[in-house]
Amino acid sequence: MAGEDTPTTTGDLTLTDHLLRLLELLATEAPAHACDRLLTRARACARPQDLHRLDHARHLARETAGHTARRARREADLASLVDTARELTRPARPEATLALLTRRARLLTATDLALTVLHDEDTGEAVVRAADGAVAARTAGHRIPARLLPPAAPGHPPGPFSTTDLLAARPPAGPTAAEPAGHAAHTEALDALARAESLHAVLGVPLHTGEDHLGFLYVAHRTVRHFTPDEVALLRSLADLGAVALTTTRLLAHARTANAELERAGVRARAGLRDAIEARGVQDDLFRLALDGIGLDELLARAAGELDGGISVHDPAGERLAAHGRLPRTTAADLDRVRLNAAATGIACPTADGTWVVPLTVRSEDVGSLLFHPAGPGTEPPEQLLLAHARTVSLLLMMRRSTATEGQIRDDLLEDLVACDGPPPERLLARARRLSADLDRPHVVVVARPGTSAASLVDGWAAVHARRHRGMKTVRDGLLVLLLPGQDPAARAEDVRTRLAAATGAPVTAAASVSPRGAATVHRAHREAARCLEALLALDATGVSAAAGDLGFLGVLLADDHDVPGFVERTLGPLLDHDSARLSSLVETLDGWFRAAGSPSRAAELLHVHPNTVSRRLERVTQLLGPDWQRPEQALELQLALRLHRTRALLAPAPGGPRPPDTARAVTAR
Repeated sequence: MAGEDTPTTTGDLTLTDHLLRLLELLATEAPAHACDRLLTRARACARPQDLHRLDHARHLARETAGHTARRARREADLASLVDTARELTRPARPEATLALLTRRARLLTATDLALTVLHDEDTGEAVVRAADGAVAARTAGHRIPARLLPPAAPGHPPGPFSTTDLLAARPPAGPTAAEPAGHAAHTEALDALARAESLHAVLGVPLHTGEDHLGFLYVAHRTVRHFTPDEVALLRSLADLGAVALTTTRLLAHARTANAELERAGVRARAGLRDAIEARGVQDDLFRLALDGIGLDELLARAAGELDGGISVHDPAGERLAAHGRLPRTTAADLDRVRLNAAATGIACPTADGTWVVPLTVRSEDVGSLLFHPAGPGTEPPEQLLLAHARTVSLLLMMRRSTATEGQIRDDLLEDLVACDGPPPERLLARARRLSADLDRPHVVVVARPGTSAASLVDGWAAVHARRHRGMKTVRDGLLVLLLPGQDPAARAEDVRTRLAAATGAPVTAAASVSPRGAATVHRAHREAARCLEALLALDATGVSAAAGDLGFLGVLLADDHDVPGFVERTLGPLLDHDSARLSSLVETLDGWFRAAGSPSRAAELLHVHPNTVSRRLERVTQLLGPDWQRPEQALELQLALRLHRTRALLAPAPGGPRPPDTARAVTAR
């Protein structure tokens, strides 16, 4: 027995050498066929009792090579998984993340097809969001009804699912005893895709983060295949990484969307603030224009230019009050509907044809609506600027209402002031004070005859002009009468003439007179202005303006008080002052020169002086009266003033009794 247990020297050495050689091959990770060849040679020279040792050595060699191969494969899979994790951590869109996850799943498992199926929170269905290796065009985007999805208990996401042959015959309905409900639901949900893609082996793992179940990651093969536990674990690790990356990507996408929306909101806010600041400046200008008496037509023309479009204003009943530019014809039903919506919301609302309707309100009172249609198709008007014009139009409409009432009261007051049988002055003054009209200050009464028959146009212009200058207006016998603060009748008459002529496009004749103080003087000033206007018309001076003082001696004749001393003083004042101060005879010399028909020598004979004396005195007259005193108009007034001065001197009683006859004769002789 001892001899049998102890091998021969030659055989023992040969077997030992082969075993050592086998260990060397295993140490160097030689391929399995090299180990098989070595053991085959060893069996040829081994004794029969050593054959079982060689078979056991072959089994151990194969196990060792398998472990080495699996370890290398696991290392490669882990390296690929790390690379996938690195790529999944890069910021990307959700679609790119799904495509990367699906492709990596197919490559890691060496399968024919990979799918990423996500739950749709809105419909409850499952949707194939990404497919890699798909043949059928409808695979990507395929929807799985919610009733076919595997049930999941709250807080317990479903586990992995696998099958070696999905297309194999199954029971027609319901799970079998060996087939859990989740397995049957998975199989039923994937039937359509399996037939379309000819899939047999399928492995699916859930995508979940914490308690949130996102969907499933599937890999499939078109032949029958068994998935190893290592493949299942690898796919689950990839699914966990993908779920985290997908959640992160979704959060980043939401953040980007929120940031983009915030950026757009910031842009809108900045634009709105800029528009509000611009509209505030425009609003101040528009309010100033409204208070200065701008007309509705003029305001709409400015609004149409600034907003670039057609614009119109309607009263609460829908009647058009004014318009500028072109607007499309909107149906009454559409306009009424949008107008009600705009009035209810207080903001501008568009009609079907792109016309914007803005409600016009003042202290919750509906005063009408404003319609605006942009010139460019599909464009929206600047909201703040449109509202600024709408507020100004509302203010203007309310001012027109109040102005119409106050204007009628002022018209009635001026009618009573110029009437000869009006109320007592005390009552007129009290009424004027209630209207903030100070009649104790000088005023000018202007009477004008427009050259147009458009009474409404004249009345509208007069109302605006009177309100702008804090005056009053009325119409008597077809003549416009204005009472305006001031004491320069000529300037007021010319201002009224030019402005009214420009507004009506027709010539205007105007006359004016001053009402110094009090209510009683207005009637007298009106009579003087009316007579002055009659004189202008009688002289065929149409389209001009004048005051009683501008007509010279005609003003004396037309004036109620016939201010002869004032006329003489205005005409001969410098000569009278010079004669009184220096005891000279300039007035007497001028009178003699006129009576001598402008002949200095003849005047010297009449005055009994030397002709040189007459010439020197006339030079002095020119210095005092100006170089134009010899022109026909001024010469006529000088002669009339000299005649009145001479007549007043004849008729004036001398101090202490009647003027002596020789004095009268002397004055007459001169």
